[in-house]
Amino acid sequence: MDNAPIHRKSKIKAAVSEAGHEVLFLPKYSPDLNDIEHDFSALKRARMYAEADTSLDDIIRDYCSA
Repeated sequence: MDNAPIHRKSKIKAAVSEAGHEVLFLPKYSPDLNDIEHDFSALKRARMYAEADTSLDDIIRDYCSA
């Protein structure tokens, strides 16, 4: 499970244990471990510095062809 506050409730842990299962939590989210975050960051930066009349499609096309 992720670390959402609802998942840390003792009632959920108890229900899972009663069903014969074990609760395992995922590690904290890290953008450094998710490759697409680097692409999103680069696209946002390209959009910020693009001419005002440049479409998002053109920005993405340019990024993908580079």
